[in-house]
Order: sequence, then structure tokens, then C-alpha cells
Amino acid sequence: MFAYIVRRVISFVPTLFIAVSLIFILTRMVPGNPVYAIIGHQGVSEEMVAELTAELGLDKPILVQYFNWMRNILRGDFGSSVFFKKPVLNIILERFSVTLSLAGLSMILTVGLALPLGIFSAKRQGSKFDNITMIFSTLGVSLPIFWLGFMMMLLFAVVLHWLPAAGYRPLSMGFWPWFQRLILPVVTLGLSQVALLVRQTRNSMLEVLSCDYIVTAYAKGLSESKVIYKHALRNAFINIITVIGLTFALSLGGAVLVENVFAIPGIGTLITNAAIRRDYPVIEGGIAFITMVALLANLLVDISYTIINPKVEL
Repeated sequence: MFAYIVRRVISFVPTLFIAVSLIFILTRMVPGNPVYAIIGHQGVSEEMVAELTAELGLDKPILVQYFNWMRNILRGDFGSSVFFKKPVLNIILERFSVTLSLAGLSMILTVGLALPLGIFSAKRQGSKFDNITMIFSTLGVSLPIFWLGFMMMLLFAVVLHWLPAAGYRPLSMGFWPWFQRLILPVVTLGLSQVALLVRQTRNSMLEVLSCDYIVTAYAKGLSESKVIYKHALRNAFINIITVIGLTFALSLGGAVLVENVFAIPGIGTLITNAAIRRDYPVIEGGIAFITMVALLANLLVDISYTIINPKVEL
């Protein structure tokens, strides 16, 4: 077990390095000059442009910019925002609690719905319930998340007046104002993820339920609940937990769309606005931070394999 964890942590380092390097490269390939995005095009002298370019460090060769950025990242320094005039890391940490609330609640909803639906569909394969579940899971995968968000907003906020259409309240203002404005975004993000996890849970359970030891367990007279939850689910859970880790990573990416649809001031909205303004430090820092969190979540999922099955190998 220890050797597996060590090897997995070692493989995590180059993965993170490659991901962060790609973020820098792709960001610099975006058309547009951040200098002109800041000071405009008209009535600007070349001296002003050159001065701001040097201040942002964009006058240096691209390799020098890359190595300087990587060195700062290793020290936990994501640079300073051009527009906010504040350290990027401070801005990200202020917004991350909002994104984490959205992603965390959506994962609770996803797991709470998907696991029971997937297990019951596998137990009743070919039944009406199974067919209906598969139809809705296919729709959930197919529907664009931003369209689903607008439909939820239109129905529950505009037509029924049950919930606020958009906006956010910090938890310090009270639990209900905070939770009330997260219901629609969480349901929107969660429903798009439930479909993926339901299908994986069902397929994994069907594969395990067809094994000989499950047939033997039934032959010994064990109850269905004991066979399903003690034997089948435990062996199917490695595949399921892999998808849960992937779903969490996708929820961080999906939060970008959901936050913009519902005007939630999280990291997704921050990165979107930074892209419009060509605020390179915020774009690179925000995406790098989300990537690190997603990769760390996948690392924890991989390590959890050894808890579920100590015999697992890399």
C-alpha cells in the first residue's frame, strides 16, 4: 500500500508540471495585447506602451517569462492582478470559497441521487424504472448546462417566483440567504453530473452482479441487501469512485458556466472577466489553481483505492 501511494504521488508531480506549463502556453496564445486592453488604443504614446509592457514583464523573451512564472508559482506567488492591483492568490482565495460551496453542494446532490438510482437500476435491469432512468441520464448528458440553467431560472424564478433568479449572499449574512441563492445553480450543475455517475454506477454494478461469487452468495442464502451492499457495491466502488473524482473535476469546470449564468462571484466569473480584460496573471493563476485542486482531488481518489482494496496496484 505504501509503495503504491509513493509511486502515485511521484507521478502526480510531472502531471501537475505539464498542466501548469500548458496553461502558460495557451494563455499567451490568446489574441490581443493586455497593454492595449488596459490603456486603450487612442491617444497613447509608444513610451506609455513600452513602460507598461516592461512593468508587466511582457518585454522579456517568452522563455524568460515562463521560467520566472514557474519560479514564482513554486513559491506560491501567482503575481499581481493588473486591474485589481492585488496579489492574485488573495483574490483567488476570496472567490474560491464561493466556487467550493457550489461544487461541494452539487457533488453532495450528485452522489446522493446517482448512487441509489444506479444501484436500483442494476438490481432491476430491463424494468420500467431502469429504462426511465437511462432515458433521463441520456438527456442529462446531452443538455447544455447553460441552457439548463436558463430554463431553471425561467421556471422557478420568473414563472413560479419561488427562488431568486441570480446573485449570491455570503454565509456570514445567514444560512438561508446563502443557501437560497445556491439552490438553482447547485441543481443545474448537479443534474448535469448525475447522468454520468448513474450510468457508471449501473454498469459497474451489472458487471459485478454477473460474477460467480455473487451467484454463490445468493446460493448460500444471503439476503439481497447484504449481497448488494456488502459484496457487490464494495467491489464495484473502485470504478464508481473514479468517476466521482472525475465528476468533481468537471464540476469545477462547469462552475465557470454556471457562475456566469447565475451571476455568482466565484473563480469562474473571475477568470471570465480576466479573459475579457487580458489580465494574464489572473487568467493563469485562476486556471492553475483550479487545475491543482482538480489534480489533487484525483490523487486523493487514487489513494483511496488502497482503502477500498488493499491489493490494488498502480
